[in-house]
Amino acid sequence: MNIITLDLETYYNSKTYTLKKFTTEEYVRHPDFQVIGVGIKVNDGETAWASSTHREIRKFLNEFDIENSILLCQNTAFDGFILSEHFDIHAKRYADTMLMAKALHGADAPVSLKALAERYGVGEKGTEVLNADGKRREDFTP
Repeated sequence: MNIITLDLETYYNSKTYTLKKFTTEEYVRHPDFQVIGVGIKVNDGETAWASSTHREIRKFLNEFDIENSILLCQNTAFDGFILSEHFDIHAKRYADTMLMAKALHGADAPVSLKALAERYGVGEKGTEVLNADGKRREDFTP
């Protein structure tokens, strides 16, 4: 069975529209919700990226056999819910690096992507997402 690693990037606004202010369900079902892009890779393959309209992202996601694979995300409750709610895609199995880290390092250990990258020495998480605050997909240039 393939492991498909996926990360959805979505619109957020640090002042009014974040996961700190809404539950995952409220955030994903909110009228302001928008997928900006998706990074995805199968097993140890190359990472693919797509940023386009909702329809085109759906088409891109359907190129992958997610429904017969293990879906691996840093916050699978978030990304998996988006796949289900907005794209009607449901993985065969789900895995979550954030929850794995809590199990390995304790509930109080830092388990952000930044903290885990530092802990495991696999590079540094970039700060590009900070530059996306308040920007919708159509605000980005190619």
